[in-house]
Amino acid sequence: MGVVQLPDELQRVIERQVAEGRASSPTAFLEEAVMRLVAETSAEEDEVQRAVHDGVADIEAGRYRTVASLDDERRLHDDMMTRLRSRLPSGG
Repeated sequence: MGVVQLPDELQRVIERQVAEGRASSPTAFLEEAVMRLVAETSAEEDEVQRAVHDGVADIEAGRYRTVASLDDERRLHDDMMTRLRSRLPSGG
């Protein structure tokens, strides 16, 4: 791979991390940073995929509510708040 140009401020951050022993070299620091970013992004994508899958399964099983009016919206909001409050420790 070729040379990567970094802004001075970012270079100072990396150099400081190396000086403080958080990485053995600037290259090692950047490799670790990139790998963490890839892992984090992958985990987020997996979470979104699971949420989509679960949502589709709920719809297919009929577990959804149609909100077609302001009254529907208010009832849904009230029901959600009641469910959330029931999960709080007493007095919350």
